[in-house]
Amino acid sequence: MINRRAFLGSGAAAAALAASARPNILFVMVDEMRWDAMGCEKHPVVRTPNLDQLAREGVRFASSYTVSPVCSPARACVFTGRYAHVNGVTMNGVPAHNHEIFLPSVLRHHGYHTAIAGKLHYTPTRFAYGFDQFWSFSSEGPTPEIGYNAYLRNKHGSPAKWPIVPGTCPWPHDALGRDVGLFKYPKEDFETEWLTDRSIDYLRSRKGSSQPWFLFTSYLKPHSPSVEPEPYFNMYDPDGMPIPKLPPDAKQARAAQTGRSRRHWVDDERMMRVMSAKYYGAITHIDDQVGRLSGELKRLGMAENTLVLFTADHGNMLGDRGRWFKGLQYEGSARVPLLWRGPKGSKENGGRTVNQVIENTDLMPSILEAAGLPVPEGVQGRSFLKLARGGDPRWKNRCFSQLRSGMLLDGPFKYIDNSLDGTGSRELYDLANDPKEGRNLGADAKHRERVTEMATQVAAWRADHPAPAKVKGLAAPDYSLISSAERQEAVANAPDTIETAGRARTAKKKR
Repeated sequence: MINRRAFLGSGAAAAALAASARPNILFVMVDEMRWDAMGCEKHPVVRTPNLDQLAREGVRFASSYTVSPVCSPARACVFTGRYAHVNGVTMNGVPAHNHEIFLPSVLRHHGYHTAIAGKLHYTPTRFAYGFDQFWSFSSEGPTPEIGYNAYLRNKHGSPAKWPIVPGTCPWPHDALGRDVGLFKYPKEDFETEWLTDRSIDYLRSRKGSSQPWFLFTSYLKPHSPSVEPEPYFNMYDPDGMPIPKLPPDAKQARAAQTGRSRRHWVDDERMMRVMSAKYYGAITHIDDQVGRLSGELKRLGMAENTLVLFTADHGNMLGDRGRWFKGLQYEGSARVPLLWRGPKGSKENGGRTVNQVIENTDLMPSILEAAGLPVPEGVQGRSFLKLARGGDPRWKNRCFSQLRSGMLLDGPFKYIDNSLDGTGSRELYDLANDPKEGRNLGADAKHRERVTEMATQVAAWRADHPAPAKVKGLAAPDYSLISSAERQEAVANAPDTIETAGRARTAKKKR
């Protein structure tokens, strides 16, 4: 007869054995990268040989979208598999609703060792959010003393995170143009390189361990500011940049903006060329880091049992419609790159391109399925592995999104409601025939029925609030229980750049 201690021990051994058979996971996320800024997307300028190689070896999702096109909401949707209005992170600086559980906690519960090197961007910042090892891109997280800000301060005594060589910014007094500058210190001290170094440190620390690992390498670039070291700062000639034509009223539109919102508009063609060149330089810098990580996986003998995925939280308009940065439902802001390479022998590998619409809420369930783990009840995303492995005739092929506005992409048609309650102006685009979204069909009588139906779908989607996801046996993580007072304080101090700006300003006046 097996006694209780032996039985429990055998159960633990079986669980450890099951965990050791699971793949490692390298999740690379960048910030503010458009879907089309890669060689494998036939971009005419930017060079991304390592990302192109990843696409050839794995699968490229050509129609991947964020469900909320700004940093914190997009990232919370990825890690919860739930939409922003459901998980509660509807703007930067706002905590998730209580009882929301993030992907690293789920993986850790199932035996993974977890680590982050880079940007997380969750509030409150003091929590580790399920990560065993935490290297921050700034001062967030439980260990700011080993973050990049501390590194730069300790090595160079620099009080500024992005110190530049004096005189390298052509527009020091412009709200947008002042972002440009040549990094003051050697390339090896730039954040992009530092995050890769920490990631490699982590990979080496896992060599010889049978415990599977999850590494979230999260680069801030190509997000602003437009600061890079050489050779990336001058890698691309501004005169050779492909840029959109500015709207006729670009100068008037920008002049009408006040405060920080002026940074999100552009009216200067030369500025667009220079900042685009720096943007693509930052992407090639990232691509080089993907090459370093891939090389280290091979050197350590980990490559064959590692799932590698690459994506972005949102895109950048890069001058489309005279706009810069993110926060909009148009393609430049809402559509993101997504590359996925499974472990050796995975059926999705081999250079396949998937054209059906993917939401970034689909990443969590896809990762869990690839790891052989159950998807928690309450997750709204769907695993795309069947789709990637040959086809899924029941695939949803649509994306819902919200921020200041609501959006539904259903096949080739994109509907935008410029409000969150159905009262705003409506736009409709046929992306199959109008990929640059140049012709708004929202008021076209031929499409009146379609617009009404899509508006109804958006309203029903926003009214759906499933209960928090549940993971059997997982105790509530510390970050999932935030007091009302702390939550109110966070909302009051959140950036006033998106939908709850009025509430935030009102709260500040009352204090």
